[in-house]
Amino acid sequence: MSEDDDGTTRVPTRREYVKYGGAVLGGGLLAGCAGNAGSESTPTGTGAASTAARATGTTTDAETTAETETARTDVPYDVEVEPYGTVTFEEIPETYVALGSGAWPDIGFAFGREPVAMSTSYYPLQYYEALPGVSFDVGSVIDLGDVSALDPEQFFEIGADVHVVDKQLVASYSGWDAADFERIESNVGPFAGSYIRGEWSGKALGSQFSFPYYTLPAAITLVGEVFRERARAAAWNDQLETFTREVAEAASGSSPDLGVVYSGSNPTEGTFYIASPTAAGVGNYPYRKLGASNAFAELTDEETYEIDYEGLLEMDPEYICVDSAISGIPPEEFESQFVDPMEEHPIGSELRAVKNDNVVRGCGRHQGPIVAHFETEAMAKQLYPDAFGEFDPEAWPDVPESERLFDRERISGVINGEF
Repeated sequence: MSEDDDGTTRVPTRREYVKYGGAVLGGGLLAGCAGNAGSESTPTGTGAASTAARATGTTTDAETTAETETARTDVPYDVEVEPYGTVTFEEIPETYVALGSGAWPDIGFAFGREPVAMSTSYYPLQYYEALPGVSFDVGSVIDLGDVSALDPEQFFEIGADVHVVDKQLVASYSGWDAADFERIESNVGPFAGSYIRGEWSGKALGSQFSFPYYTLPAAITLVGEVFRERARAAAWNDQLETFTREVAEAASGSSPDLGVVYSGSNPTEGTFYIASPTAAGVGNYPYRKLGASNAFAELTDEETYEIDYEGLLEMDPEYICVDSAISGIPPEEFESQFVDPMEEHPIGSELRAVKNDNVVRGCGRHQGPIVAHFETEAMAKQLYPDAFGEFDPEAWPDVPESERLFDRERISGVINGEF
């Protein structure tokens, strides 16, 4: 905010938010503008020093040293991991394994740590390349391959200190049993992950679970507990809350009517698999923060549902959003696989989203704190171009500095331990 000549405080206009870009949006971490906790915020850290650091967006050398020294001497320690219970660490883990199908690799890298192994296919590593002073050496990371073909022996060979992996996901896709997990936990390292990407009930499997148990801020806090880095976890949660709140405030007051379809849909054949942008899970983090409503709510709010062009026209959403297309589908392929067939179809061409050029690219399933910054920016530009400027899929994620909604150097700083 600024002061007018008469001394009164004036709120920046939406145009000014665009003009000043990262200098305005998400400025709270370093400028001392820690936001009030929202519905997805999780308080972290205790004590006067931590409170003062969060208020100013900085961490003192004394606080960092004290936290590090305390963490390294305060072992063993326990961490609660929902829904699995208490995990005991004999020492602070140095290496970890994560799957590439969710947010855990991004959360881990946000703490300045590359996984020793993950599933690298389709992971949006281009966001790390867009950050100054940050390097992710994918060549040094062991590729675990598809989650449906994981072998317990892989984990023995890797020998990581901790596995930030959901056991139920591995059991369901790769057929592991309790003995497989027990062998690894007893001889290699504990499991400390949970399924957070979306909603998932164990009803079909005859099991008692109902994921997700963690919001994104809570998942960041969990990793901060695992690595004994509570101050950095607090810094990330403050940054995320400030950035997303300011983007939402700068956007128009309307809620975009969003019809999300999975990227596995086939517009040429007239087959669409729909999803909810409002369902729980980190995969929908940008949609929720931008206030999107579910255009397909009458059909389902929880599960995938198949419809055709007639079904789409009946709902006729303001926007048709292709899930995971921001980072997962090249621009030319997006046009040829989704936009062109819909424009050429006699019913598809009647959809208001098609008529208004509102077939947009949606966010992916990897919404850790780094990816969420980039994909919230991308979604904001597509849903509110008058407020934030047009989205350029050809150049993405390279955005002119004056058009950015967050400061790339600030994000790099937290990754590198400068906060």
